[in-house]
Amino acid sequence: MTNQEILAKLAEAKKGRYINLTKVKDLGQGIVKESDMVIRLGVAYSNMKINEGRQTGQLPWGHWVEGLENLVIEHKGKFYLRITSTDPANPESGADVVATRYLKDGVEITKQDVLTLVGEEKSSASPVYNIKFENILKLGR
Repeated sequence: MTNQEILAKLAEAKKGRYINLTKVKDLGQGIVKESDMVIRLGVAYSNMKINEGRQTGQLPWGHWVEGLENLVIEHKGKFYLRITSTDPANPESGADVVATRYLKDGVEITKQDVLTLVGEEKSSASPVYNIKFENILKLGR
């Protein structure tokens, strides 16, 4: 998707709603991981129940795009979509991911093949995270 297509979809989305997203992640050695997800958009981190009674600060990097606060961050000329886990209290549960595919040079391979070729994927579960626009394949239906 182009930046303009993503921004147009975001303009239609209501804050706090759940939406489908397909993203890609480069794992190296010609291997990419495609993930179909259900995520939540436009949630203010400071207003989340998991932060009740806590002081939250400003963004550690980048800045909100005007008019798209809590949705889009701009940093060094790149855009990032801010998303919230569907289960912020338990982001490691994997509730956001509906399906995952691994591709090597465009051909689907198994997770076991990926583990053999590149090892265990490093990931840290977070209730809120950012996805580079360039890694978004599909947003919405």
